[in-house]
Amino acid sequence: MNPRSLLTLLSVGLVALSPLAQSSAYSADGPAGVWVRDGYALSVAVDGIKLPRFLAYGPNSTLYVSVPKEGKIMACRDTDGDGTYETITTFVEGKAPNTILQGMQWHDGWLWFAQLNSVSKARDPNGDGKADEDVPVLSAEQLPTGARGGHMWRALLIHQGRIYTHVGDQTNATDEPIEASERRKIWSFALDGSDKKLFASGLRNSEKLVVRPGTNEIWGVDHDIDTLAMKLESDKKLGQPITDHNPPAELNHYVEGGFYGHPWLVGKNTPNPNFINDPKLVEYASKATIPEWLMPAHCSANSLTFYTGDKFPRAHGDIFVAQKGGWNATAKVGYCLSRILFEDGHPYGEQKMVNFLKNGTEILGRPVDCIQAPDGSLVFSDDFGSKIYRLKYVGK
Repeated sequence: MNPRSLLTLLSVGLVALSPLAQSSAYSADGPAGVWVRDGYALSVAVDGIKLPRFLAYGPNSTLYVSVPKEGKIMACRDTDGDGTYETITTFVEGKAPNTILQGMQWHDGWLWFAQLNSVSKARDPNGDGKADEDVPVLSAEQLPTGARGGHMWRALLIHQGRIYTHVGDQTNATDEPIEASERRKIWSFALDGSDKKLFASGLRNSEKLVVRPGTNEIWGVDHDIDTLAMKLESDKKLGQPITDHNPPAELNHYVEGGFYGHPWLVGKNTPNPNFINDPKLVEYASKATIPEWLMPAHCSANSLTFYTGDKFPRAHGDIFVAQKGGWNATAKVGYCLSRILFEDGHPYGEQKMVNFLKNGTEILGRPVDCIQAPDGSLVFSDDFGSKIYRLKYVGK
């Protein structure tokens, strides 16, 4: 570790992902017992949207919120600038049977949004909070994914005149040749839906893709496999000592032509024991790109955002990750907003910022997406408490 990294670790109080080793504060605006890193304050920015998931900002600081269960995208406005969004309107509704609204991005005057088998764009010329134009860009014929099921969240990124999109594995870990399915891959298209190209493969479930500011690098977090050692631990006599700690969730830098190991490899080229006899296992390992950073097993790191503001100390260029928590570990893990520290384009440490797991057992929230607000704060959605929170730095 270089001296600068060491100084930064000391200055931010970075330790392993346990808030108990830090001085702490509790949220005064949220469930009692939510832990917030010292120097930061948590408030409720949006209340009343049931099961919010993905977030995007548009002009006039309008916050767009996808509500997959209702097949809607809501437009939220903070009319008096107090940090709370008072006006909530239905911006767009999905079209049955393809109504699960997912990834979103504001680009070139339109809100682009994804559903399982489509990508569309919408806009609101008269400013009433409801889209007046809704234009399809990619259809099911161009985005075949099969029936609904499995990891059906469609990531969406618009970058350098291309659409990037991904849908995860249709099962926990589908054992089939790489070329057998268009899932588990990132595809790119021209903005008019033409020129389909394979970008990367070997992903399990990366629900959000982002570009590292100042570069053309595409990054994402990938969910880890459940029941990794199910064959070895099947009798449960000794519990699940392997699965409890494996495999890690991944932060990946996705590159064109890259292969990321799923389902045959997890973490840093560790073989998935369920496929240990695959004759191509070593060949897959020789081609795989290992993660840039590993997070706790079963934390269900769900989405991320790079911080480009100046309101959080020494955070410019770092990543914030929403970890919604998983079911597959004996002890609960995740249920937090974390920060991954970067230097020279690479991560070197991680710390919790907000923890919704009280006393290690009681779930108080489940962060699913996070995004930087125009004022430099962080907002993130919680589909457990059906709230959108704002995290601000207030000083020691």
